[in-house]
Amino acid sequence: MPTKNISLRRHIFDIIEIGASGHLIGRFFDVFMVILILLNVCAVAIETVDTIGSQFAREFLLFEIFSLSIFIFEYSLRIWTSVEYRPKPEQSGKNTFRARFVFSPLMVIDFIAIAPTILFSFVGFDLRFLRVFRFLRLFKLMRYSPALSSLGSVFYAERRALIATLIIMLGLVLFASTIMYYLERFAQPDAFGSIPNAMWWAFATLTTIGYGDVVPITMWGKIFGAMVMVLGVGVYALPIGIVASGFASEIHRRDFVIRWGLVANVPLFHGLDANLINTIAKRLRSQVAEAGKLIAYEGEDADKLFLIVSGSIRRRNEEGEFHLNKGAFFGAKSLMQRTTFRANYMVTAKAQLLVLDAIDFHHLLDHYPSLKERIEETHTEEDKDDFGQTEVEELE
Repeated sequence: MPTKNISLRRHIFDIIEIGASGHLIGRFFDVFMVILILLNVCAVAIETVDTIGSQFAREFLLFEIFSLSIFIFEYSLRIWTSVEYRPKPEQSGKNTFRARFVFSPLMVIDFIAIAPTILFSFVGFDLRFLRVFRFLRLFKLMRYSPALSSLGSVFYAERRALIATLIIMLGLVLFASTIMYYLERFAQPDAFGSIPNAMWWAFATLTTIGYGDVVPITMWGKIFGAMVMVLGVGVYALPIGIVASGFASEIHRRDFVIRWGLVANVPLFHGLDANLINTIAKRLRSQVAEAGKLIAYEGEDADKLFLIVSGSIRRRNEEGEFHLNKGAFFGAKSLMQRTTFRANYMVTAKAQLLVLDAIDFHHLLDHYPSLKERIEETHTEEDKDDFGQTEVEELE
């Protein structure tokens, strides 16, 4: 393949796959696709209003054709550029790689979003039924939403636990239905005349929905029904707890990975043992400070070490004024000497900080001599409050 085509393929790959994390065109593409997907979902809902659907039927049809064309074009481009995922683009087997890529989870979602409309349009199916399938396009947002992607990862990671809870819930439904069948079948043959009929009551009760259309009327039926209600509160909360816990862990994991990278790149910690960096990252906490906020003031007891992730902070005292930017830090020397801050630190541009409390700081120094040596080595002959300005000069 000519070099020009390979360059074009790579350029398109960066736009549609790298997206917002790449360049301006990639961000525009992501925003455009998100808006188009949301408009499709809104159009499906609004079209069901008879007065609007009949009046603007032609406009809805044109919009559907336009959207479908965009989705098909996007789907085709993703297949064509998928070979750029390979670690060695020059290797052979491109078509085989593309065939495997088609069956990846996100590509399957893309296919489901467009295939039913194309298929049923050719076979003369009632197109009104296609509204159900067009709603599936909402799942395409998983490509553009990190939160939805994280949630999908949680469901996959916790699939065994969720399947186990599903089996428990179905077993409890069957058990409750069976018992209630024997307790209420003579009193209410229509509602509890068979176990399948009784399952409707069991589902409504165990899920705490309680429609009230079917209720036990015998004494033992009411007693057992009360027991089932209590069980339902606990058992049906299990999946929610599993997903919530998994989602929190996923967010924590991603946040930790980011913090680990930030710590590893801070000049103070650069080159330290990976296990030590891992320990430091676990003890850090995030803090966001708005412009104009005083983070620390001269004479205040030094009780924290601050790492600047983004933004800018002004350091001012009688010796002068310095600006600390991304990657700088302050508070280390004051903490080591167990003294006070010798300058005022004011946020000049909204800053995201990583904070290490004094207790954790001294704990790390006591247990990791290499960290203590690194901090001592970082001190210069100059009488500087902290190491922030020195590090900024190195970074710049």
